[in-house]
This record gives sequence, C-alpha cells and structure tokens, in this order.
Amino acid sequence: VFSENQKGVTFGDLFWPWIEGATKIVVTDPYIRMFHQIRNVMEFIEMIAVRKAPEDEVTVHLITGADDTYPEKQQSNLIAVETAGAAAGIKFTWEIDGTNTIHARHIISDTGWKISLDRGLDIFQKFEMNDAFSLANRLQAYRQVKAFEVTYLRKA
Repeated sequence: VFSENQKGVTFGDLFWPWIEGATKIVVTDPYIRMFHQIRNVMEFIEMIAVRKAPEDEVTVHLITGADDTYPEKQQSNLIAVETAGAAAGIKFTWEIDGTNTIHARHIISDTGWKISLDRGLDIFQKFEMNDAFSLANRLQAYRQVKAFEVTYLRKA
C-alpha cells in the first residue's frame, strides 16, 4: 500500500524483483491511451532495458483499450515505444481489446509471478514533463505518487 504524495517509488523497485529473468511479460491495462500513460509504458520498457543483460531478448505485450478520441495518436505513440524497445532487444507488441470489457490491471511474466495493480502503471501524480532541469522529469523516485496498492501473486 502506497500513500498519496509518497516519494521514492520506482518501477524498478515495484517490478524488477518479480520479472527479473523473464522472457515474456504481459501488461494488461485498459487505460493506456493518453501521452502520459504511454510514457509510463515507455518507462516500464526503459526499466527492463537498463537491467536485463544486453544479450537477453524480452517480449513485452500490452493489452489495452482503444482511445476513441485520438486513436491515431495512440497508435503512433505505441509504434514509437515498439521502435525504442527494439533497439534494446525488447520486442514490444500490443493489442487493443475490442470487447471493451477488461478492467483489471496486472503484469504477468513467465517467471511465475502476477503483479496486480489497482491503478495500473499510472501511479505518478502530474509533474512537469517539459522541465529538463527537474529531477522528477527523469527520475521516478523524485515524483509524488497517487495512493495505490500492489499485490504479488505466485502462480502455481
């Protein structure tokens, strides 16, 4: 359980101990639509890129909902994540859930763990993304978070 305005939280601390060594990761979050939400996915990819061995190949598959207002922008941003990930040996793919029924947010990897996220990857409060001199812009630990919960489940 993480408190409103808490600092010091990073994707690396939240996820890496449970996905380290994974070759396949599936992120399910129906709300990866707006720029800041897709940036969170990019930061998840970055977290893997800086921690995995250079020779390791990892597949990250996103299942999300459609942005009904700006679908072309959602698509182009996800393509940008795909391109960036490929440079680091991370194959990023995605699918848009056409049923519009998914709600639960979680990460499942072939390490045997399911990470249940009540807010998905969207845990950080708004910060100035255009300020090149703000530590919060580049380092998650300096950002404030929204209140959220994470549950780690060992799959049988």
